[in-house]
Amino acid sequence: MDIGSLHFQNPEAFWLLLLVPVLIASYIYRNRSRKSTIKFPALSIARKAAPSNRVRLRHIVPALRLLALCAFVVALARPQNSMEVEYTSTDGVDIMLALDVSGSMGTIDMLTREEMSKVKRMDAEKFYKSGEYWKYSRLGYAQDVISEFIQKRHADRIGLSAFGSRAFTQCPLTLDYGSLLEILKATDDLAKDSTIGSSTAIGDGLMNALARLQKSNAKSKVVVLLTDGKDNASIVSPDRAAEVAKSLGVKVYTIGVGLKQGNVLVPQASFFGGASWVEVPVPAEMSIDEDALKNIAGKTGGRFYRAQNKADLEKIYSEIDELEKTEIETIAYARYAEKFYPWLLVGAILILLELLLANTRFVRIP
Repeated sequence: MDIGSLHFQNPEAFWLLLLVPVLIASYIYRNRSRKSTIKFPALSIARKAAPSNRVRLRHIVPALRLLALCAFVVALARPQNSMEVEYTSTDGVDIMLALDVSGSMGTIDMLTREEMSKVKRMDAEKFYKSGEYWKYSRLGYAQDVISEFIQKRHADRIGLSAFGSRAFTQCPLTLDYGSLLEILKATDDLAKDSTIGSSTAIGDGLMNALARLQKSNAKSKVVVLLTDGKDNASIVSPDRAAEVAKSLGVKVYTIGVGLKQGNVLVPQASFFGGASWVEVPVPAEMSIDEDALKNIAGKTGGRFYRAQNKADLEKIYSEIDELEKTEIETIAYARYAEKFYPWLLVGAILILLELLLANTRFVRIP
C-alpha cells in the first residue's frame, strides 16, 4: 500500500483505527452518565459559577491517549520510504580509436569560410608559435569530433591507438572516459614530436588497435581508423592487417580526412617581418589512398568515409555511433528504508505527556 511517497508494509494494521470512534463514543457516554454529588451551602451561587480553564481543557488527557494510539497504529503498519534502484546489464561494444598523428595532420585545409577569414587576419608566425593553429588543423578537428563521440557512449570500453611512422597505444580499453579525453587532447603533442615522423603506418596502426581487442569478449568489437595519407611505413601491410581483423571478428570503419582538391593555408615570410598566410593547392603527395581504406572496411564488414570538413566528420562519427549501439537491459528494484521509528517516538511522547498531565494539572479527585 502506498500513500504519497510512503509505502506501508502492513496496511492491515489501519483496521485498528476503527477503535478510535468507538473509544470517543465510549468516553462521551461515560462523561454524560457520570453522576456526582457535593454538599454546597448555597446552590444558587454554584449555578452561577463559570467553569474554569482546567475544566474546559480536561479532555486533553484522553485526546493525547487517542493520538498516541493512532501513532502506534501507523508505526505498526510499517511506513517505509521507497527508492527505486536501477541495475543495467549490457551487451557492450569494445571500440579502439586508431588516430593518425603524423605531421601532415597539422595541415589547415578543412576550414569554413568564416574560419578561413578569421585565420587570415592573424599573424601566421605568432599563430604557429602559440600552437593555436592546431585547433584549426585536421587533427584539431578530429580531436573535437572524437571527444563528442566518446561522450555519447555510456557503457562501452573505448581505447586509443596513435600512429605516425610507428604505432603505439595511448590508452587501453577503458570506461574511464575522463582520462581518455585528457589523453586525446594531448595527441597534438605527438604530431609536433619529430620522432613520430611524417610517414604514415596505417597497417601498423590497425594492428596495434587489434592487439588491444584480441582478448576482448565483447559482443561487438570495432576499430575506427582515421588518417589523411597513404601507407608508406608499415611493417604489416594494411591488406594483411585487414585479414587479421576479419579473423578476429573486428569491424573496421575507415575515415580519410582532408580536401580532395582546393587550397591549403600555409605561412609565408613577410618582407616587413613576421609571416602572412597564403593559399596553395593541395599537394598531390597529400592525397589519401582511398582504395586501401575501402579494402580494409570492405573485408571486415565496416564502411569507408571521406571527410573534407568538420561537418563531414561530425556526420560520420554520428552515423558510426548509431550503427554501433549498445544493447542495454534495465532491471528496476525497489529499496525501502524503515520510517516507523518516528511514529513510535511520537506515540511514546504522547503517552508520557498524558501521564504527566493526568497526575498533575488534570488530576481527578474521586
